[in-house]
Amino acid sequence: MRLLSRAMILTALEALARELEAMGMTRQEEIVLAGGAALVLMYNARDATRDVDVCWVGSAGSASLREAARRVAATLELPEDWLNDGAKGYLRGFLPGDVLLERPALLVRALGPQQLLAMKLSAWRDDVDISDARLLLPELQGSREDVWRAVEPFLVPGRELKARYAFDDLWESLHGS
Repeated sequence: MRLLSRAMILTALEALARELEAMGMTRQEEIVLAGGAALVLMYNARDATRDVDVCWVGSAGSASLREAARRVAATLELPEDWLNDGAKGYLRGFLPGDVLLERPALLVRALGPQQLLAMKLSAWRDDVDISDARLLLPELQGSREDVWRAVEPFLVPGRELKARYAFDDLWESLHGS
């Protein structure tokens, strides 16, 4: 499986914007990056990620956007699902963050750090989730309880207890008890 580096993600997103323009898009599509791609672009969390997880915004996710993504995949020899909504199972609510790319036909944002951290705490599957969460926690200011209150609304229902244990372990590893 081909991993997507920071440079390749940016190249693919630029190509997506150009493809949308070439298709005659008259409105700006918006996507919000979640998961590994957001962490690679925003925080240099690691060298690469498997795919670009997105949240579709408004009319995004339209047939035109999906077709443009397929064309980019073919042109750049990426997996057909390089741009996908596979992380939606870890999304609760929606907190858009920083703009990563803005072109006439495409606006790309990352999720806010509170929601990215909530996703990682809710998943808490492997060393990658732990490493990502360790990188995100310092992005949030305040006391232990302030930070927990900022993250809690975005936790996946049914995973709140797991996420709280993960958060407590993470906080203590970075700040002590």
